[in-house]
Amino acid sequence: MPREPIPLIRKGGHIDAEKLFVLSYEGTVTEKKYFQDFRASMYFNNSGLIEIVPLKRPTNRGSDPFSVKKLLTWAKGEYGFKKTDEFWLIVDRDDWESIHKLSFDALATECKNEDNFYLAMSNPCFEIWLILHLKDLSEFTEEEQMLIYENAKIGSKNYIDILVAKLQGGDRGYNKKPNPNIYLPLTETAIERAKSIDNFEEDYPRTIGTHIYKLVEKLIGIQSPNAL
Repeated sequence: MPREPIPLIRKGGHIDAEKLFVLSYEGTVTEKKYFQDFRASMYFNNSGLIEIVPLKRPTNRGSDPFSVKKLLTWAKGEYGFKKTDEFWLIVDRDDWESIHKLSFDALATECKNEDNFYLAMSNPCFEIWLILHLKDLSEFTEEEQMLIYENAKIGSKNYIDILVAKLQGGDRGYNKKPNPNIYLPLTETAIERAKSIDNFEEDYPRTIGTHIYKLVEKLIGIQSPNAL
């Protein structure tokens, strides 16, 4: 039976998709562009069976992970989603825990208490997912891994932004808008690398890592026994 129209679905999207993946993310640039490019690429399972629905965070709303999660909860209650649709909270560790004393354990519990809610946290930030497209974590020295984990400011930029620019090459640097031609062909490589450093017993990565791969696996049609 066709869906009732859902205003969140983009023009030209699969309004009758059997399954929707509704994304709410903390960042306003990098994550948005990455998933827009992914949705438009040959790597997306573009069969009409699934659709990505990205939520736009209002400018007057908080950017902390709990506020981003509230936006996802609001959308779930506001529109006619199916029981099979999935709601993904995409956030970074950054300094939310160390400085702002945010509890990711509490956030993970909130997500688990709602049907079809999933937490895809990156530690320390979304860019670790990009790095894993280009280099395995084991190829970095212990000192380099500590710099990645701390992601401190070096001049006006974070260490990871500088590292991404270096790894992807070219003379443009890294402008928070990942080039799909660089990253998308290496999607499955990034998935395998992210899984190799993941602790499947944890709700979110407590060391360097990212659970973005769990969502991307589904978007390209890979089913993993450890995906959730």
